[in-house]
Amino acid sequence: MEPTQTYQAHAFHEQFNNGRASGSLTVSGGFVEFSNGESSVRFPVTGAQVKMGGASDRLVFITHPDFPEWSLYTSDRSILNHPALHQDNHLQGQLRKARNVRRINWSVLVIVVALIIGTPLSIVVFMDSITAVAAKQVPAEWEEKLGKTVFGQYQVENELLESEDGKQAVAALTDPLINAMKDERYTYKVYVSNSSDINAFALPGGYIVINSGLILAADNASEVLGVMAHEISHVTEQHGVRNIMGAAGTYALAQALFGDVSGLLATVANAAPLLLNQSYSRGFESDADAKGLELLKRANIDPKGLISFFDKIIEEEKKRLEKIEDEDARDLMKDTMGFLSSHPATEDRIADLQERISDQEGDYRNLEPEFQRLKQLVKEFVAEK
Repeated sequence: MEPTQTYQAHAFHEQFNNGRASGSLTVSGGFVEFSNGESSVRFPVTGAQVKMGGASDRLVFITHPDFPEWSLYTSDRSILNHPALHQDNHLQGQLRKARNVRRINWSVLVIVVALIIGTPLSIVVFMDSITAVAAKQVPAEWEEKLGKTVFGQYQVENELLESEDGKQAVAALTDPLINAMKDERYTYKVYVSNSSDINAFALPGGYIVINSGLILAADNASEVLGVMAHEISHVTEQHGVRNIMGAAGTYALAQALFGDVSGLLATVANAAPLLLNQSYSRGFESDADAKGLELLKRANIDPKGLISFFDKIIEEEKKRLEKIEDEDARDLMKDTMGFLSSHPATEDRIADLQERISDQEGDYRNLEPEFQRLKQLVKEFVAEK
């Protein structure tokens, strides 16, 4: 004899207050019946439709085309195993599909839980790899919009070289490097800021800012372009976005890995101010060094400029620190030294750069006239302010 099973359930119908009411659902004698003491509905199993729904597909919905105004649902998923439902050939396929939805959701949940449980170790060990995959899910237009927003905030409080001669001089020096890019994901925009800090930074979407202090401290074009190639590589490798992802949390990263980037994009958008004061991990810096050297090689620009610039900055900062006797003040100065605080150029990194270019010799592109023209305009720009 077919068992009668009662399930706690709800029903949607316009006659109920707010269109919904709770009650009991029974499956018996080839019929599905809902009742709550005020109203009831009874329809045959044959022709009924079953599917999962609600948050995380936790609810079982049952409808019937002959009763289109009614929709029944229960959170008791054991109803999927009721023999009466499985006796109907049409329902068997729907029940299999409903169970598969639950299995898939449980599989995803298990993966997410595993990520959460493994966070203390896995985030440290695999964060760069995880964010590299997740960052690819971020549309280029989002990165460009983010970079534009952050640059707009920076522009409000900083003076930029905006004369037509200045823009032309910047383009003349930097276009050969930009034109050597293989990746056309971004449109690069290079600006010179009136800041004495020997620094430069890059924002998602291709915004590059070079301080006047860096240009005036450089001795030749290859030093400026070496730094710029390094900054461009931060953009192409999405280091800024990946930095934010590292702080987004495991759940948002797991969602992105499975194709749902909504939570991640919200985190990235809200973290825009962090991009102006960010520093990169040693791994990201080394990655930007390596990719920057490859770009310089494709553009036929002397890669030794990046090394000579790092050497120069390190020596200058050492001299400044030697003049400070107070240890606390010296430590504070280390954290506010511009280029080295946001791009720590350790002796190991310089040694690695030297090893990478040890066999690179050639007749490199001569951009000294363009560099001297820009340097002169920057001097005039700074003197006017």
